[in-house]
Amino acid sequence: LLADTDEATDAKLEQACKDAADAGDEDTIRAAKQSELDQRTISGLPDTNTGAMSIVGLCPACAGDSHGAAVTGHKRKCFRAGGVINSTEVSNDCLGANVLAVCVVDLSLADHNAAKTTTVAP
Repeated sequence: LLADTDEATDAKLEQACKDAADAGDEDTIRAAKQSELDQRTISGLPDTNTGAMSIVGLCPACAGDSHGAAVTGHKRKCFRAGGVINSTEVSNDCLGANVLAVCVVDLSLADHNAAKTTTVAP
């Protein structure tokens, strides 16, 4: 994070998700945006970061505290290992070399509607 532009970091996060995708899902999988993580708009997102590294989301809204030695001039926002994932618990001082991406599968409207279930009382 220290030596990369925001665009380069975002590209690495996106590629990590594509590399982890099941065959055929490469076109629908992407890394989560920082705002999606902050606002918890991702279905199935755990309450806490259970990984061993910090979770970083895509820009915009990714800039953390200022840092003169960073190529971007700032640190990134992240959710520390073991930390709660929400806008009040986000850390603004992440510079780690190894981070995690949350990968999201975007459903088409047809797939979304097919995935919905409706329960009706008899």
